[in-house]
Amino acid sequence: MGKSAFITIFVITILAHILALRSYITKTDHISRPNVQVRHITMTRVCVKKPQPPKLDIPKIIPPQIQKPVIKTKPKPKKKPRKRRVRRKKHPKKIKIPPKPVVHEVITPTPVLPKVETKAPVQMVDTTSIKDRYTSEIRRQIKHNLFYPKIAKRMRMQDIVQVAFRVQKDGSITDIRVLNHPRRQLANGAIKTLHRLDLKPIPKALNQAHLDITIPIEFKLTQG
Repeated sequence: MGKSAFITIFVITILAHILALRSYITKTDHISRPNVQVRHITMTRVCVKKPQPPKLDIPKIIPPQIQKPVIKTKPKPKKKPRKRRVRRKKHPKKIKIPPKPVVHEVITPTPVLPKVETKAPVQMVDTTSIKDRYTSEIRRQIKHNLFYPKIAKRMRMQDIVQVAFRVQKDGSITDIRVLNHPRRQLANGAIKTLHRLDLKPIPKALNQAHLDITIPIEFKLTQG
């Protein structure tokens, strides 16, 4: 019901009550006081109940439940965890210094010269020139077989290494010693250079079991 309908019903009920009271008062006045006229009627209080709408038993309509179609989906393959790569720290390569070779002293027996009755003229042999040629050959081989370490080249190391060694009668090198105090990489390069040499035996004209030689080995970077 609307608001206007409710107001109209309320007004009609009030008027009906007023008319009912008026008719009742007029009847009683005619019976007791026939000549009394009613001029004014005052209403103190009127109780009007609000009309309530009738209750209707309407059955509840429950909508049927619609089942959703079940769609089968393939399960997603589980991703395998990636293996973490462990970065290994690069350690600088250590240069192994070869151990000093054991020096075995070779004792050569003194040659026994046969006795010569007739005195032949003794020819003088220039041993110094022969020794110089032999040492120049050693220097040439050192220059040709020079071992310059890669670390020394990267670090731009340059120096002259004084090396002393002993050449045996068969041309083998023993008792290698570094006389000055260069960088360790250059000292190792000088020792490896001497191990690379392939020397000839000591000339017989020198008549020596071994030769002690001191040679400077120069490590110098070439431009370009």
